[in-house]
Amino acid sequence: MKIKNIYKLGALMMFGTALSACTFLDTDPQIIPGEGYYTSEKKLQYGLAGVYGSLNSEALYGHYYSLQISNADDLCYYANYNSTDTRPDRYNHTAGTAVIYDTWLQLYKGIKNANEYIKGVEASTIAPEDLSVGKERYLAEARFLRAYYHFLLAQAWGDVPLRVESATSPNPEDVQLAATPQEEVLKWCVDEIESIVDDLNEEVDETPSRVSKTVAEGILARIYLFMAGETVAEVDGLPKQEMYKKAAEWAYAVIESKKHDLNPSYDQVFINMIQDKYDEQYHESMWEAEFLGDRTSADKWTNGRIGDLIGLKSQGGSNYSEWACNYSYGYYNGSYSLWQLYSEEDRVKDDTYKEGDENEGGYNIAGELVIDKRRLWNLPGYNYRGFGDTGTGKGQSITYKQGDANVTRVLLQEKSMYKTPWVYQNKFAMPEVEGLDQTVENAYNPGTDAGQDDFIYEPNVMCAIRNAGKWRRETIYEKQMSAKNLYTTINFPILRYSDVLLMFAEAVNECPDIQGLYLARAKEEFMKVRERAGIETDQTQLDDPQAFRALIRNERGRELAFEGLRKYDLIRWGIFVDKMRQAGNNIPRDNDGYYNKTYTNFAAISYGNVSERHIYLPIPTKELAVNHALTQNPLW
Repeated sequence: MKIKNIYKLGALMMFGTALSACTFLDTDPQIIPGEGYYTSEKKLQYGLAGVYGSLNSEALYGHYYSLQISNADDLCYYANYNSTDTRPDRYNHTAGTAVIYDTWLQLYKGIKNANEYIKGVEASTIAPEDLSVGKERYLAEARFLRAYYHFLLAQAWGDVPLRVESATSPNPEDVQLAATPQEEVLKWCVDEIESIVDDLNEEVDETPSRVSKTVAEGILARIYLFMAGETVAEVDGLPKQEMYKKAAEWAYAVIESKKHDLNPSYDQVFINMIQDKYDEQYHESMWEAEFLGDRTSADKWTNGRIGDLIGLKSQGGSNYSEWACNYSYGYYNGSYSLWQLYSEEDRVKDDTYKEGDENEGGYNIAGELVIDKRRLWNLPGYNYRGFGDTGTGKGQSITYKQGDANVTRVLLQEKSMYKTPWVYQNKFAMPEVEGLDQTVENAYNPGTDAGQDDFIYEPNVMCAIRNAGKWRRETIYEKQMSAKNLYTTINFPILRYSDVLLMFAEAVNECPDIQGLYLARAKEEFMKVRERAGIETDQTQLDDPQAFRALIRNERGRELAFEGLRKYDLIRWGIFVDKMRQAGNNIPRDNDGYYNKTYTNFAAISYGNVSERHIYLPIPTKELAVNHALTQNPLW
């Protein structure tokens, strides 16, 4: 593996003004040069960096789009119950919510940058012999990004202005543009990407921050699946079955390229993102929004809050150099519905356990074969919040029976210094706890204390309030101590190969016309995702189309949790509102999953806010005030 530094071209463009230096794809340029500028390959690269720049903004994959707008679904909820803000992830937002406007603005900024870049590069007279690759390569990347930004807009807002021309003047009239129907925007997106896909780089050995041919093919599969969904009107001459067929064909093209594979370790896929490394062997992470600084200095400016807002809660006021996990608010939790997907749905019991055993139902303390490996990584049984200050003796008090007597013990940990297990009703959520303070007389240590048999490991403890652990800031992975820095170097995945395999299986299952050609292969590729998770599959589920559909949908939730895709899956399947309401009512109680009233009741309130209007975002109030050709989305 190598550190992702291949595109350190330095520098935002120097246009007579000194701007702070950045890496190629972690920039936020304010100026895209026009005609006459593109006279060298380095200048082509500088301009292209500006087109990519929106991806790496805080408004898109750094925070607003990836987390607030896209990550609140039936499997994940915003867990800051002290927040009174109007937020998309609480579904109490309005057309005036700033996050929605900032995301809209950033997407159109990316489109504007692409339009200006395309126009400038097309007009350039740079000689082919002065380029290492043809000018078409640069244009293809810019045209792909312009289409991708339009796709995100149409997916989230529905009907939106289709802006494919660079404004020729600062005339306010240039802003006036009515919305194009959603299905027409999406059709334009696939036509545009299909027209340039063969001009993109076929190699994947560079960082996953730039678009390659297989990335474009995978995104085409994603767009066609969304177009085939329940909420998008049918395009004239392109029936839904044809869209499923196209999705399958593009996903199959990625598979047949043999340029990508599943990393045998699910954990390692995300450890690589945390460590800012690229997997040169498997290339499973196909496309990422890259964040290369932590704002500790001007030359390390970045816009990513992955790991800080979503991660394992880790807070404290001192001793940063001794922390086991860098600062994180840990604001996003996995829901009980996600827990059930990992622990109860689509499972085959482990036959090594007999009826009546402590581990009946397939919960093996060793974990490897029976507990879904993705659950262990995504919903770990600990964070780093700490139980109390060892100086005051305050901590987690636990009372249990020892013979006829009640015994009270205290579990003490300094915040952020060690793993803090979830504990409830005299049960641990993890089998091993590191770093318990043994200097306090009654501090409980499950490894050596005589009372350990009375303190039970139960993997279900606090199953509906665990932090989303996918991008944890544990220092063994992040390799830095950053105190309370809110911005991180952790990348966010836009497309992974496992997603391509699941899209292929879904598209084939939904399109009988191509099943004779692809169905056996679709099942084979689908099973690779299941097998990596270490769980057994009832093969009869693959033989019935309805059962296979349900299995695929559940598998997408298990595999891609917290990656900002589930909400749009639910929308295109036509079950968004129903699933969100079900999640709100699906609250564990003491007798079936260890209930935490504060968090889970708060989650239920957020889920209860969801209605049909939330299938689309409202057009921002500020945009309506400027573009009078637009009208507000229905129901808003």
